[in-house]
Amino acid sequence: MDLAHARLGARGDRWSTSRGVLDVRTPASDVVTRRFEGYATLDLIEPAVRHLETLIDSGLHPIVFNDLELGTGYDSDVRAKLTAWHLRNPGKLKEVHILVRPGLIAMGVTVANLATGGKFVVYTDRSTYEWALAGVLTARITAGPV
Repeated sequence: MDLAHARLGARGDRWSTSRGVLDVRTPASDVVTRRFEGYATLDLIEPAVRHLETLIDSGLHPIVFNDLELGTGYDSDVRAKLTAWHLRNPGKLKEVHILVRPGLIAMGVTVANLATGGKFVVYTDRSTYEWALAGVLTARITAGPV
């Protein structure tokens, strides 16, 4: 395993392998942004799962924004693990927003969304995704966690 880690300021982390990079940030106490590029393996996604579980264990129901637009692919066990996690943890995430571009990852997200009952809001347009994120963060700034 060639997993490397770096801090991205006080509220962020970067995990990387020779095949992909995952940035995880918590811009508000119950808002998580994850930006992935390259190829996903189980080693690369495990830290993101642990991060969510830590927030959930603290009593939060996070709103998650996944930017997968620059993803090129993933091991089949990645989709299986993430789908199984969502099926085991219904209602623990307030919302899940996912930005994809057409291709393999978009197909995988569609399959996972069907398997979990259509719980994900999926975007193919970056500006719409960014507006949704901005709206959630603006609400947190003006009113605090909901």
